[in-house]
Formats: sequence, C-alpha cells, structure tokens
Amino acid sequence: MTWARLGGRKEVVAGVFLVAMTLSHVVTVPGLVPFLRSGYQDFTIFYTAGRMVRSGQTAALYDLSAQYQVQRQFAPDVPIRQAALPYNHPPFEALLFAPFTLLPYWPAYLLWTALNLIMVAASLLMLRKQFVEIRGLSPAFLTVAAAGFFPIVNAIIQGQDCLLLLFLYVLALAAFEKERDIEAGAALATGLFRFQLVLPLVLILAVRRWRLLLGFIPVAVLLVGVSVALIGWRGAFHYVQFVLGLEKSGAGGSIVAAVMPNLRGMIAGLPGVNARSTLILVLTLVCSTVVVVIAMWLLRTGRDSARFSFTLGSVAAVLVSYHALTYDLSLLFPAVLLPFSAPRQDRRIEQADTVLLVLLFLIPWFELLGPSFSPLAWFMLLLVWLFWKRGSGRQIAESPV
Repeated sequence: MTWARLGGRKEVVAGVFLVAMTLSHVVTVPGLVPFLRSGYQDFTIFYTAGRMVRSGQTAALYDLSAQYQVQRQFAPDVPIRQAALPYNHPPFEALLFAPFTLLPYWPAYLLWTALNLIMVAASLLMLRKQFVEIRGLSPAFLTVAAAGFFPIVNAIIQGQDCLLLLFLYVLALAAFEKERDIEAGAALATGLFRFQLVLPLVLILAVRRWRLLLGFIPVAVLLVGVSVALIGWRGAFHYVQFVLGLEKSGAGGSIVAAVMPNLRGMIAGLPGVNARSTLILVLTLVCSTVVVVIAMWLLRTGRDSARFSFTLGSVAAVLVSYHALTYDLSLLFPAVLLPFSAPRQDRRIEQADTVLLVLLFLIPWFELLGPSFSPLAWFMLLLVWLFWKRGSGRQIAESPV
C-alpha cells in the first residue's frame, strides 16, 4: 500500500507541505527576472563556452581573460562580476551550447530553461513508468514534489546542466533495473560533463555489474577524443591544471568549499579549519576512500534492488565529489521519491523518513545555520538514513502492486 493509495491524512499532509514549498519557490521568480536578463545566472558559463567554440576561439576556451571579454559582450550589466565566471566543464560540453548562441542571451536562456523543464517531466514519466511504487503516486503529487525540491528549482533558475545529468541518470537507472548494463553504462558516460559525480558512481556500480563498463568506456573514450580534437593534447593538460587551479584559488570567491554538500564541504566547514589548508585535501581523500570502499562492499556482499544500488552509489558519489553545489543534489531526486511511495512499515522508521524528507526539502533554510554547520547537519543525516534503509531495499523492490 503506497502513500498515494492511502488517500488519507499522510498524503494530504505531504501534499500540503510540497505545495507550500512549491509556492515559496514560485513567488521568488518575478524578483529574479531582472537579474536573470542581465546574466547573473550560471548559464553565462555555458553561453560563453558555446560562443567561443562557434567563433573559433577553442584555443582560448580556458583562458579567463578571454572568457571575461566574451561575457562582457553579452552580459555587461553585472556589477558584482569583475572577472570571468569561469567555464570549468570539459571541452566537449561546449559543443552542446554552441547552437544556443545563435540566439541572444536571454532567449537562449529561456530555451534552455524550457528544455530543462522538459527533461524533468521526462524523468518523472520514466520513473513512473518503470517503478510500480512511484506509479502509485499521482502525477500532480510528483509535479509538486519536483517543484518543491530546491536543488531542481535552483538548477532551473541557474540554467545549470545537472537536470540533463538527472535525465541521463534516470535512463541509466531504468536500463540497470532491466539488466541492460551496457546501455546504462553508455547513458552514464554521456554525463561525463560532470565527471566528479559520474566516475565514482560508475566505479561503485561496476563492482556489482562489471558489464556496465562495456558501455561506459567506449563513450568515455569518444568524448575524450572530441575534447582533444577541440583543444589539442596540450590544451587537455592545461584544462586539468585550470580546474585544479580554480579549486585551489576559489576562483575569486565563486568556489567556496565550506558550502559544498559533500565531504570536502563538511571538513572545510569545521570550526578552525583553514579553507585553503592541505589538511582539507588529505582528509577529504581519506574519508572519500572510506566511503567508496564501504559502498562497494555493501553492493558486493548484498542482494539489494537495482534502484537501491543506484541510491547508495549516488549518495556516495555526491559525498566524494570534490566539487558539488546545491543543484547537484537533484541527482538524488529518485531516492527522495522512494520514501513517499514505500509500503507501510515500522512507525518509528516512517517518522524518521518524514523528518529527514523535511530536512531535504528545507535545504535553503539551512543557510541560516551558517556555513560551518549547514552541510554537516543535514547531509550526514541523509547519508545515515540511506545507509540505514539498506535493509529495506529488497522490500521496496518486491512490494505488491
């Protein structure tokens, strides 16, 4: 019996909460429009990269001064931006955004926003079609769940690419569930524009399904080849140095480790820790290794459902990613839906699910707690919760329709 089938108090309360969260997001949009038209949002980096590729400036794709000159051409009215908002994604992704530069900046952003909305809708449709538990949730409920989930809303407003990654992730999840491992691997490889999230996820899942690599490796090699063709081998090595340099310097304040919802953010946000200390790197690598090993061991020795394997792998991937921001948590949306659709179980477990779902949906309000407490407070709870629910992985998979 799912929450949707109860048709009673639990679904009503959840629905009211999600509608309230949706409205809290909707009311902020009109005030943001002038800033979005001016180019404050992250879509700026993709439009910059696409414009540089289309104009033949691929050799300067990772030159900050060249990026800034391009940004000043289409977004001159951003007084807080005294340097380039850096494009730090792999070269091949710039090709995706080159066609958008045939339009002026604002129409291009609106077109990408429309595509993001379509990809979210397609992800919901695939999840509802593939999984009987989620099918029990009404389309209206799923819509407000997505609209009330701040990482998704933030990704849409910023014009980020993580909703494309969510779409590819859902494709891979559906293929993985049907034991089409090669297709799943190919879908995940297509998402290598966020390699810091995709690589650990594939590494963890390959422990259980090694055939995943048969689809992943060829597509990954192809994308590397496209990138090298764009900027050359020397440019590829420069790209690695460029990304590492940005992470070390903080990119003029646009990269703040302490607010990242991952292990690096948790460690950097601890009181008394120097944000640029080598200790952060060492502790992050050690803790990340521990998380990956635990996740791989759990999947290697367990017999949990495919969707739970993805859930566990996704949480671990976000945790060990060296660079992640709030919108990257949209990758966890399928995991968020499972407690809404799970069969009735121990009341204490349901209460814990409820509390932690509320924490997830109230992500923006954790900023009030300060950067040194925010990431640690809610994301460690999420990690413990999902690892704790490992025992219910098969129960969810085998629940009656």
